[in-house]
Amino acid sequence: MKKETIYFLFMAFCLFYIAPSQAQTDTAKGLIRVNDTIAMVKKKGIGLEVKPVRIDFSLTPGRSAVQPIYITNKFPEKMVFKARFSDWVRDTVGGHQYLEPGTIPRSCAQWMSFENNSVEIEPGKTKEILVKMQLPPDDSTVETMHWALVFIESVKENRILKPTDSSRTTMNTIFRVGIHILQTPPNLQSEKQIEMVSFQSMPEQKGRYRIACKNTGETQLECKTYLELSSLDNGQKTTVGPVMFPIFPDQDRFIDFDLPQDLAKGKYSILAVIDANEDEVPLQASEAVIEVN
Repeated sequence: MKKETIYFLFMAFCLFYIAPSQAQTDTAKGLIRVNDTIAMVKKKGIGLEVKPVRIDFSLTPGRSAVQPIYITNKFPEKMVFKARFSDWVRDTVGGHQYLEPGTIPRSCAQWMSFENNSVEIEPGKTKEILVKMQLPPDDSTVETMHWALVFIESVKENRILKPTDSSRTTMNTIFRVGIHILQTPPNLQSEKQIEMVSFQSMPEQKGRYRIACKNTGETQLECKTYLELSSLDNGQKTTVGPVMFPIFPDQDRFIDFDLPQDLAKGKYSILAVIDANEDEVPLQASEAVIEVN
């Protein structure tokens, strides 16, 4: 009987951003090392573990730094893991788009390299891949924040003989984790600003309201936004949210809220708030009066 090869691709794809709770800062090297965050991708008890899931550089022109990415093999057999760079952008609702490295104007992929871009790891063991960033000494673009992504991928090939015939099936399974790479010049650390562009109801969806905002500063912000309703009849307050979201410099972002379905009828004062979680960044707010029928 004719032999047949079938390829199956599974992508356990996981992009995380976790705000560091205990970051160690090395200002002499221009490097912030985040060492207490872990990304894990598993399927039926197997997978890989990667730490950290975000690397922050804070380099000046001409400087360089190296940061390790630790990979733990959670598969039952020896695996090879490879690393590659990618560009990425967030859309207005927080979705991610992935592009070839060096595509977007704020990409830092062109300044990055691997000292080793692949490792072979025994089950349960951990190895590292080293990521290096080297800024050019005389390029004006280094004065703004840039970012990229490192993908860590594992490719496992299994050959299974079908019991019904002699056909051979080859299954390729890819587990993939993305690590955020951010380069923020040290002189921009205080250049933080968020602007609420608009707050309005969505006519096509009853009870839905949208906050539109823009990062008008020079660094990424970790924001939260929420609605606070106050009944004009009895003063009872209701909070919707908060929604947490990161936002890059010059990025527009939309956040939609649905009013609670059990909200009593009547008139309300509704306050929309954006909090950048930074003491030096003022709250952004907009207030309106609505009627719930």
